[in-house]
Amino acid sequence: MTEAILRADSLHKRYGELEVLRGVTFEVGRGEVKVIIGPSGSGKSTLLRCLALLEEPDAGDVMLGGARPGRAEVGMVFQRFNLFQNMTALANVMVGLTDVRRLSKREAREQALELLERVGLKDKTEQYPEELSGGQQQRVAIARALVMKPKVMLFDEPTSALDVELVREVLDVMEGLARDGMTMVVVSHELRFAHHVASSILMMDQGVIVEEAPPGQFFSAPAHERTRRFLALVE
Repeated sequence: MTEAILRADSLHKRYGELEVLRGVTFEVGRGEVKVIIGPSGSGKSTLLRCLALLEEPDAGDVMLGGARPGRAEVGMVFQRFNLFQNMTALANVMVGLTDVRRLSKREAREQALELLERVGLKDKTEQYPEELSGGQQQRVAIARALVMKPKVMLFDEPTSALDVELVREVLDVMEGLARDGMTMVVVSHELRFAHHVASSILMMDQGVIVEEAPPGQFFSAPAHERTRRFLALVE
């Protein structure tokens, strides 16, 4: 059995009268890729934000290797790229290393260049975000998260803001991370990616996980009627 590295235990989150998470429990094994699908408003993004400690759950715990995650142990990539517009691609990737890890600029530059090359942007290091395509900006964002050496990477619909022809270049990077053994939790409607890369797929609806299964079973014989209805709409 794969060693569990990240665990959410009975997470609850509400905003005023709206209960967004209603007792979500699941775990991710080391090197696994879990893909979360479900309708808009089902709590997927809120769940990721709680896992990344960007939101504090009202009840329940998030544990990473048996303890609360530390700063930068969980990396997150958002729908929108959230890059600093006044910084080059290289500077965007370096900033966490210099400001958080307190590395020298020389060390930070070396590590940032290595990560930009890994995501296929070796020739774009001195470009500013406005000079990059959406797919290139998202790959910079991935490099920025990876350079902090997180134990788990979270992706919140990383291709939803991209033109269709740019989606593939981002998914290729993510598939490469999966092959390299990165532990990942991905919210996405890219079902082909989920089928090809996921260790298991989770269906969320109304703040709970209604089903989890390996891709083959999930797509060919979903157990829950809500999953069957959702797949019929998106496939």
